[in-house]
Amino acid sequence: MTTSLGVDVGGTKIQFCTVDADFVARPLSRTPTALMRRGTRKFADDLAELIRATCPPGVARIGVTLNGVLDGGNVVYSSLMGGNVDFPLDSFLRDRLGLDVTVDDDLHAMGIAEAHLGMGRGLRSFALLNLGTGIGVGVYDDGRIVRGTYAAGLISEQLVYVEELGEYRSLDRTVCGRGLRELYLQLGGEAVDGITIFARARAGEAVATRVVELFSRYLGEAMQMISRFYHPGRIVINGSIKRAAADYLARAEAVYRAGLQRAFQTEIVVSQLEHAAELGTVVASRGGQA
Repeated sequence: MTTSLGVDVGGTKIQFCTVDADFVARPLSRTPTALMRRGTRKFADDLAELIRATCPPGVARIGVTLNGVLDGGNVVYSSLMGGNVDFPLDSFLRDRLGLDVTVDDDLHAMGIAEAHLGMGRGLRSFALLNLGTGIGVGVYDDGRIVRGTYAAGLISEQLVYVEELGEYRSLDRTVCGRGLRELYLQLGGEAVDGITIFARARAGEAVATRVVELFSRYLGEAMQMISRFYHPGRIVINGSIKRAAADYLARAEAVYRAGLQRAFQTEIVVSQLEHAAELGTVVASRGGQA
């Protein structure tokens, strides 16, 4: 019997899945985010109606994740809703839908899922590195996700100096899907997605190979930063780019280990969880540590 609905609200798509009593997630549907009234608080109205139309019978609770800065279920900042909004999305959706709703940012929700269901089980500490359209890190320590005031782990604007380009770039423009696309556009003059870039690199194309090398190098340095800051017992990679790990992870790990004292080094693994963000909110809604 279906007990929960998971909703992951991203910049390009809104993804739905059902989650049963054993935390098995099953894909349900996807909707382009472009169909919503983005950049305004009316986005919340559209989201409520979309969830209502998608929610199957028998659902007792709903977990919603949003790519933004959240303080509990309150949206502090979201470009999808117009920037600095201070909007109580959790109570808004509860009132509209008449169901129990748990809201979290996708990064910390993924960490919760990994701690309870994935590669973080049984560990005192680990770091969840989300490599998708953007980049972020969720840290789990001594039984809880580290949130700081509320936005810990949002490292996307951290600057790195790319010598080959002679410029500083944010991690968001270097080590994620957006970064891959921007690097390829700058070096090759063509707009293509990450899947195509990795495929072209495997085929030996020079520009794609250079882009993947840059991506791998600065991913390795980002993981060094994570280990120095948090000293986790494991780094777990999740997000859409984990599917191409065979194309970059060995090279990135070599950079990581070559530039970091052995005492700070840790194990690097790829998550086996799908729908991790949605699963994390459902875990939290059923009493799991957040």
